[in-house]
Amino acid sequence: MTQDPMQVVFALVDARRRRDIDAVTELLDPAVVHHGVTDELVCNNRDEVLHNVRRSFQHDDGGIAHLELIAAGDAVILGVAGPRFREAPWAELGDQVFIVHTVRDGRVVAMRDFVSRADAFRAAGEPADWT
Repeated sequence: MTQDPMQVVFALVDARRRRDIDAVTELLDPAVVHHGVTDELVCNNRDEVLHNVRRSFQHDDGGIAHLELIAAGDAVILGVAGPRFREAPWAELGDQVFIVHTVRDGRVVAMRDFVSRADAFRAAGEPADWT
């Protein structure tokens, strides 16, 4: 299993694209925590994250039109945009979300969602004006 954070997150994105729940499971630490864009949106372990992943598989095309991956030390920022994010009942997403993935020992240990690209960069320890 690769240790490189970018490769781990890329493999996670690919596993989700292929709807390979076993591969997704392998890439997530059992104690992974995923914080959504609001405080009440949180998954506290791999089982809870996998529940949401399975729900996302219900979208025929994933509802994603654009992906962006940016390395940031032991974190990777994943920018995701598309129609799936237009009608989120929990927050105004503006058609996109930025997810900071923290990777340790070849597995994702934390994910945190941001509406703002600049906020995601700050959370990952990168300059907010990085382009």
